[in-house]
Amino acid sequence: MEDHEAVVARSLEQYAELLPRLNAASDAIGHAIRARLRDDGLNHHTVQARVKDPASVKAKLDRLKADGNFKYERGLEQLDDLIGVRVIMFLEPDIADVATALKGQFSCREDDDKTSSQRRNGQIGYAGRHLVLEIPAENVPVGCHSFVGDRFEVQIRTVLQHAWAAFEHDIRYKGGSEANAEVDRAFTMASTLIELADAQFSAINDIVKRRQAESTADFAENPATELTGDILQDMLTRLLSEHPRSQARQYDWLGDLLAANGVRTVADAEELFGAADWSAVAKRMDYKFPAGHVRIADDFLLNTWGRDYISRTKSLGDDPKRESKLTYRLERMR
Repeated sequence: MEDHEAVVARSLEQYAELLPRLNAASDAIGHAIRARLRDDGLNHHTVQARVKDPASVKAKLDRLKADGNFKYERGLEQLDDLIGVRVIMFLEPDIADVATALKGQFSCREDDDKTSSQRRNGQIGYAGRHLVLEIPAENVPVGCHSFVGDRFEVQIRTVLQHAWAAFEHDIRYKGGSEANAEVDRAFTMASTLIELADAQFSAINDIVKRRQAESTADFAENPATELTGDILQDMLTRLLSEHPRSQARQYDWLGDLLAANGVRTVADAEELFGAADWSAVAKRMDYKFPAGHVRIADDFLLNTWGRDYISRTKSLGDDPKRESKLTYRLERMR
C-alpha cells in the first residue's frame, strides 16, 4: 500500500497540473453564482470564488482523524473544496433562500446547516451553511460547460459570521497558537455577540419594512413625480411586504426598464403595480422562495407586455444573456 508521504507528493504534483483548469472553473462558477443571485433579486454583500493554494492542500491532506489515521488517505479525490465559494449575506434569514437558489442551479451533494445544528445542540461557535455542489450535465449554468462534473464547496454566511470565522481561522490555524482556555472563552463570547447582532439586524430590517409598508410615502402627494430607484424601493416594499429587498442598484435598473416601456412617473407606476396579481406571477414561475422585489417586478412586466417587453429591454443592464432568459421565462409563464 502506498505510504502517506507518497500519496501527498503525488497529489501535489497532480494539483500543480490541475491549477490552470481549476482557476478557469473557479472564475466560471463565480460568474454563474453572481448571475443567479442577480436574476433572483437576492440581496447579498459579495460572492468570492477562489482556488485552494498548494500549502493549504498539503495541510489538509496531513490532517489526522481521532484514531490517528490520516483523514484523506486517497488524496485529491477526497477533497471537494479545491474550489471554494463564499457568499456573504447581510441578513441571516436570507441564507436559506441563497442555498435553495444554488441547489436549484447545481447538483447538491452535501448540505450542512451549521447554524441550525449549533442551536439544536445548544452550542455556540462557528455559524453558516456549507454546500458541496457539482456542475450538472443537464441545464448547465452559463459558462460552465467545460467543467461538468466538477465539485466545489460553497460557504454561505453573514458579514458578521464571516468576520468571526476569518479571524478565528487566522488565530487558530495560521497563527499556530496552541489551545488556550482563555482564547476559547473569548471566541465563544464573541460568537454569542455576533448571533445577537445578526438577530438585531434582522429585527431592524423587519421594522423598516413594516414602516415602509404602513406609511403614506411623500411622493404620493405628487403623482407626477419622476420615478427614482429610492421611490421604487419604497413602493415595492409596501406592495410586496412578503418579498425580500433586492440590491439597491437594481431598483435604478428597474426604473430604466419601466422608462423603456413609457412608465416614468409615480402615478404610472402606482397604476401599473397596484393592479398586479403578484401571487399569480409567483405561482406561474414556481418560485422555491419569495423572489426579490426587482425579480418579481421584472417577471410581472414580462407577463404584461410579452415579446414587446423583451425587445425593449433586452439590451438594458449588464447581462448578455438577458434576451434568451426572458424568452425562456415568458414561455414558462404562458
